[in-house]
Amino acid sequence: MSKKIISILMSLMVATSLIGCKTANVNTEKKTKTTTEDNVDTDDKNLEGKWAKNYTIEETQKLFKEKLSKMENITKELGIKYTKDEKIKKQDTQSINDNSIYYDNDKPEANKIESMYFGMKTYGDNLETGDICLKLSLKFDGENAVKNNDFDLGKTSFKKYIEAFTEETNVDYSDINKEIIEKLKNGDKQVEINNTVDGLKEEIIATKELIIYKLSTKKYKFADAEMSMK
Repeated sequence: MSKKIISILMSLMVATSLIGCKTANVNTEKKTKTTTEDNVDTDDKNLEGKWAKNYTIEETQKLFKEKLSKMENITKELGIKYTKDEKIKKQDTQSINDNSIYYDNDKPEANKIESMYFGMKTYGDNLETGDICLKLSLKFDGENAVKNNDFDLGKTSFKKYIEAFTEETNVDYSDINKEIIEKLKNGDKQVEINNTVDGLKEEIIATKELIIYKLSTKKYKFADAEMSMK
């Protein structure tokens, strides 16, 4: 799956998610053109756990670099060619710095990873805000999963990447597996699941052909952390 496609699908996920800021802010588009602070998800304030704390940009970058090293090692173990990149782009007149590792697997087997992205983005010319995000896509054999009532997300390579981010091992994915299979069996074209994991936002979209998984921090307002240290 190309980065362009995964980007479109991730935009859909954020737009439709209960966690996404689009449903919470009627005037989001207008606000993004005024100040960086207005880009912060209102639901981020309700998160609890390690990743919900206020971090300075230095603390966030340190955490990211630690996780980035783990993501790279996992990808090497899987034998997949990947790219590490840092680039700056403009979006709605706002400067975005994107430091990431990613790959696209052009011909994945059934129930194997199609693409992976792990990156930290900082927003604004003065790097006022930032977040860390993991995005994974899986070529899903949904027909057989529904027919045989058999699928376990925890047996895919997703598990290694998720554990590297959350540091939680032996996670039980049975509820997620059950919800995906039951809803697809009942005729749902698209299944959407939203959870939180130690202050991280977990978002899943599943069809019979594809599973997209996103795990992301809140958008950190670095000035808040600096103020709390004074």
